[in-house]
Amino acid sequence: MKFLIIGIFAAIVAFLIWRSKQNTDPKEQACVIEIGNLLKANPDAQPQAIADVFKKHGIDHFRCQSVGTMVMPQLRKQGLKPEDARIVMGQVRAAYPLVP
Repeated sequence: MKFLIIGIFAAIVAFLIWRSKQNTDPKEQACVIEIGNLLKANPDAQPQAIADVFKKHGIDHFRCQSVGTMVMPQLRKQGLKPEDARIVMGQVRAAYPLVP
């Protein structure tokens, strides 16, 4: 029984480590940080400005949504309230179709 519990725990830890490695692409992280800085400085930033940041960092249309999901934690890390971060995420989502 102990081996089963230890095995399950090890599998969970291994999955979490693997999952965290999936989100550590440096160009995606740089894109998320720049979008976070843009939205913190100007919460009313236009979706086209956000799409330009995606393009600048070479994020294609298919990766926009997965990169965009990392923006909300970045905004919270920068001190935005959860409600404000959720509102601003609408602009990030509106930028996805503008990326080629």
